[in-house]
Amino acid sequence: MTSELTVWARTDRVPHQSDGLVYWQSYGQDCESISVPRYLEAHGEGLREKYLTFIHDLGERQVSGKRLVEHLESGEGLSFWWMTQLAEKSPFKSPRIYDCLRMLALEEILLSKKPSSLILECTDGTLAQSIERLCFNLGIKFSWARNTLVRQKWSLRRVYSIVPYWAQALISIRHLIVKWPRGSVIKPKWFSGSGSIFFCSYFFNLDALSCSKGNFRSRQWEALPTHLQNAGFHTNWIHHRLLGSGSPDVGTGNKWLNRFNRDSKKQGCHSFLESYLTGGIVYRALIRWKCLIRASSQVTEIADLFSPMGSGVWLWPLLRHDWTTSTVGAAGLQNCLWMELFDSIFKDMPHQPLGLYLWENQGWESAMLWAWRKHKHGQIIGVPHATVVFWHLNNFDDSRTLMSKDSSAKPIPDRLAINGQMAWRAFTQTGYPAVRLVPVEALRFQYLLAYESNLSDRHIAAKNFNAETAIVTPLKVLILGDFTFKQTLKMLRCIAEAARLSGIELNLTLKRHPVCRIEKMDCSNLSFEITDQPLGEIMSEFDFAFSSNTTSAGLDALLAGLSVVVFLDEDDLNQSPLRGVKGVRFVDSPQALADEIRSGFAKGSASAINTYFWLDNQLPRWNSLLAGAGVRTVDQ
Repeated sequence: MTSELTVWARTDRVPHQSDGLVYWQSYGQDCESISVPRYLEAHGEGLREKYLTFIHDLGERQVSGKRLVEHLESGEGLSFWWMTQLAEKSPFKSPRIYDCLRMLALEEILLSKKPSSLILECTDGTLAQSIERLCFNLGIKFSWARNTLVRQKWSLRRVYSIVPYWAQALISIRHLIVKWPRGSVIKPKWFSGSGSIFFCSYFFNLDALSCSKGNFRSRQWEALPTHLQNAGFHTNWIHHRLLGSGSPDVGTGNKWLNRFNRDSKKQGCHSFLESYLTGGIVYRALIRWKCLIRASSQVTEIADLFSPMGSGVWLWPLLRHDWTTSTVGAAGLQNCLWMELFDSIFKDMPHQPLGLYLWENQGWESAMLWAWRKHKHGQIIGVPHATVVFWHLNNFDDSRTLMSKDSSAKPIPDRLAINGQMAWRAFTQTGYPAVRLVPVEALRFQYLLAYESNLSDRHIAAKNFNAETAIVTPLKVLILGDFTFKQTLKMLRCIAEAARLSGIELNLTLKRHPVCRIEKMDCSNLSFEITDQPLGEIMSEFDFAFSSNTTSAGLDALLAGLSVVVFLDEDDLNQSPLRGVKGVRFVDSPQALADEIRSGFAKGSASAINTYFWLDNQLPRWNSLLAGAGVRTVDQ
């Protein structure tokens, strides 16, 4: 039993003592201190399962004689519960999920150490609220050292965050209006019949040169559209328009779509989701939203529901925003708009025997599946196009959620198209029914076939590296940036300091994430080049890769034969698809990275590519999927 523990959740100063210290953020740990992030990583399977169980149980909790999922029924066979940020569980939309998982980890630590008192060093009142309740429930004396509170700077984002949630929702409509084509996109003449296939995708990460010439090419779907067209199928496309880096502006996007539609037999029929926006849809969405607000207001004492069964943890302070924005706020109104838009689309579209969509288990997908089945279209298959990451909780559900036959059950696709053994194991081990999975080739990773023949040679070259060689010949390091500016900048600063500490010359090239347009001037103390070329065209030029912990590009580099080191951000979960892969090193400091540089970096795993992905240029698994779905080419 420990008499006293101090939970250190500050970044503005360094603790003086280590005895009895529990780090909330840092991965640093010694025999006298404990790291909550390190504990979370070491006990990830159990803690992830606890959170998935909590979310399922939350939807089933009884309030005034009805389950929460029933309180949020739309009245048309779909519960808004499945579109809330709580049910989505996305670490990108709900950043406090990391705190929720750390709370579950902290409870286990406290139950093990059994302290009589706990001191919390932090400036976050929301976190303090949760930890204080945990201590109360466990019979631990709590005190909060909360001096020197951080003053937040005023900005438009800050002003937006403090206005009422209903006002935020109304303001958010502007994003939809900005993306509205206003009649400038040719309305497609949708294909029908047994040879037509529906796609729902994102208008993002496109080959700009091809698209500007009127040839549709998506790096998310790669060769599949052309393969289908050559096989005699016709395709219909609905696109989510995304604005910002990696996406064309509104005018350019409209021009591209019109060019595709003029050659629809070869390029497919295309429309934006927002093309269906009308005053009537907005009005009906507002009526739905009003009903949703009324329904959520009837869920009395909602805060009391946010404790996992048999646990002393109270997550309401951390998840209050997710609940409120998903009902009264912007996410709630957006979900109502999703329902109306997809209802209008699938009512307008002729019968589609098969639908394919990019699957991320997001809230809008429930609205799409609901509308697809309401209008009696055929099979619909979700396609996770990249990798399945352990801490992307939106990828996973409690098995009871997946098996439910209840009238309020979550809408799920008829099947998931799984691109390799790694993803297959990830889904089946967390309870996804194997009968609802179908194997397909990994479209995004097909280019790796070109690396298979020289993979052994590259691994031999990597293993022959030594620090003495690097003194004469600088190491060529590919930096695989994060989708956020903040973490990419952290990575650049980390490798700049690591290069100084190691004393080894590095030639650095940053491969920017499509949505992060960081420039050289943003890290002026570091000499590096920037490339936006496709990974498949550049990886053979480098010796090593230094990867963000959120990008799947690190796996590309590993399978292309590079040695890979992954940057761990103490402010975030380890969201790397390389988590747990033998031979990959994770570093959280310049000194740790410098040590890897001196040792020649971690040696990449020589595992065959097919242990991760199914690859074949002829796409035989995709052909089997189409045959099994009963679709027929226009010539059959």
